[in-house]
Parts: sequence; structure tokens; C-alpha cells
Amino acid sequence: MSEPAPHTGAGAGAWIFRPMHDPRMHERVVDQITFAVRSGAYRVGDRLPSVEQMAQDMQVSKPTVGEAIRVLSEFGVVKSRRGVHGGVTIVSDNIPTTLLMLTKGKAKSSLRELLEARRPVEMEIARLAAARAVPADLEAMQDSIDRLLDQGLGEDWTVRLHFDHFFHYAMGRAARSDLLAYYQHQILEGITVVVQDYFARVEDPAVVAELHRRTLDAIRGGATADVDQIMDEHLAYLERVTDSGEHPIPAPSP
Repeated sequence: MSEPAPHTGAGAGAWIFRPMHDPRMHERVVDQITFAVRSGAYRVGDRLPSVEQMAQDMQVSKPTVGEAIRVLSEFGVVKSRRGVHGGVTIVSDNIPTTLLMLTKGKAKSSLRELLEARRPVEMEIARLAAARAVPADLEAMQDSIDRLLDQGLGEDWTVRLHFDHFFHYAMGRAARSDLLAYYQHQILEGITVVVQDYFARVEDPAVVAELHRRTLDAIRGGATADVDQIMDEHLAYLERVTDSGEHPIPAPSP
């Protein structure tokens, strides 16, 4: 009995892996693949394109893609199989913080810069999501809230952060703007690297879930003024904590 052909990803037909030019190229490949996973284009159980296809899309060598796959496999994100029914399959959509530290390296932007960049990017993403979201997008955002409340209230802050960020990635997908979504991805990963202590010891998941619920309500309603109001409050949650000094978060060392 032959095996069924594997699913190739919900967004496989439209997803574009972009050309890159960088001396540490395999880390850039890792970043593009993790972005595809976190944004929902590829889900657990989906198979990535062939190494040859990804190398062609990103204009890198096949060994570079192979090294990226090796790293992702070591961190439990993908599994690689040889043979006719082989390929590279997504086995986890929870990208470990240790993998971010490996690929991002030393923080190049301060928390202040990251938060300043985040505000206009995510404000516009939310506005576009309110105008462009389809039912599947709204369901994905609701699912991230439900999973945060169901699985993210324990002691493991990485699980909490996983579902926290999934809401933002779902909102980015709903905006239908690949460039804004990629900026959002870079900013969120940068913030994660800089302020891990905040996510581990300070952030209240119940508050986050409520902010997400109200943001989703505003996106569903479609009124720009309502979206702007809740997003201002949503973004200010982290901004106020870092400004107040109540829970000081160190900037990256020079």
C-alpha cells in the first residue's frame, strides 16, 4: 500500500523564499524558514520544499540550505528523511529561544529602538488586518488566545511567549503585507533576545490574553479608531514597564 503524498503547506503555493547575500548565510536561511513556520505558512506536519528548490529560491548553495536544515533539526523544529517519501517536515512550531540566540547573535539594536520600530509597524498591521482579515485569520487569532490561556499560564515562560507571539504572527498574516510581516518578525525576535528576563519574570499572561482579546474584537469590528485605541494600549504595556523602571530591563551590552 503506497503512502499518501505529504501535504506541502497551507501557504506553499504563494510563499516566496527571498534571495539573500550574507557571509553567515545558513543563519539567514534558518531565519527565513522559522519566519515561514511562525507566520503559519508551514505548520506542524507540513513538508518544506526540496533543498534544491529552497537553494534556488534564496539563491544560495545546497550545502548552505543543508546546514540550515541540520541546525533546525538539532533544535527539534524539523525532521529530515531520505528516500522517495522523504523530505524535510516541520515537527514543531515552537522556535526555541536558544535558537534565536544562535541565529541573532549579539543584539544589534537597543530595546528602545526595537519598541520605536514596533509601534508603527504593528499599528499598520492591525489596521490592515481589520480591513483584510478573512474568517480563517480571525480563527487563528482566537486559537492563539485560547491556547495561551489553556497552556501558557504555567511556569514555562517559553510556552507563554510562543502563544503570545502566535497572535501577532496571525495578525501579520491577516494584514496581507509580506514586508510588514517580515519587519514584525525581525522586531519580535529582536525583543525576545534583548529582554528574556521580562518575559520570564514580569509579563502577566492574563493581561496579555485580555489585550489580545480586545485587539481581536476591534479587528473584527473593522473600525480604524477602535483598532488604534486598543493597539496603543497593547503596545504601551511593554513600553510602560520599560519606561517606569519598576522592572528594569538591561539594554544589550555595547
